[in-house]
Amino acid sequence: MSDPSVIKLRLSLMGRPVRNFTFDKPVISVGRDPEADVFVDNPGVSRDHFRLERTPNGEYQIVDLGSANGTFLNDQMINTAAVRNNDVVRFGKYTLWVGYEQDRRALGAEGRKSVTDTAQHTVVLSRSELGNLLEVSREKEALPPSPPPAFASAPPVPATPVIVNHAPPAPFAAIVIAFLLGATLGAGSVWLLLGR
Repeated sequence: MSDPSVIKLRLSLMGRPVRNFTFDKPVISVGRDPEADVFVDNPGVSRDHFRLERTPNGEYQIVDLGSANGTFLNDQMINTAAVRNNDVVRFGKYTLWVGYEQDRRALGAEGRKSVTDTAQHTVVLSRSELGNLLEVSREKEALPPSPPPAFASAPPVPATPVIVNHAPPAPFAAIVIAFLLGATLGAGSVWLLLGR
């Protein structure tokens, strides 16, 4: 890759997108360390899990840093491996999609690359943010699927009336009647005994 390129990373938790990153730096750290470039606060991720290192050809290689649960590139456990466009790195419950793009940021008047600080952010996800993300996805899964769109040529379907029966179920009614009869008979018996 002779053209200036950036690496794009898409972090997902159990298949659900969490965050996107763009870097042009030579080394990108990933782990539970709050100082990591891609910080993931999860016990299944090691403090210094792995790093991506730029090679002379402009692409990156992945280097596992002795993580407890291992690092997988396209479902193969690795220690060190070249990372190609559209590769997927799995670590713990997370996946990291890797893509390369030509750097589209503006070139300076002399042809120098104008570097902005937007590509070098460190993202910190707290437990509550991850919890909120999971809660939102659970709520979306709990919703019934939306009906298919109606076609303009389809005739309207008449509404079917809905009849709601508000009568209590038979066992409940029987229990209430039995209780009232028992209470009445019991009160009558006490009255007869005390009244004599």
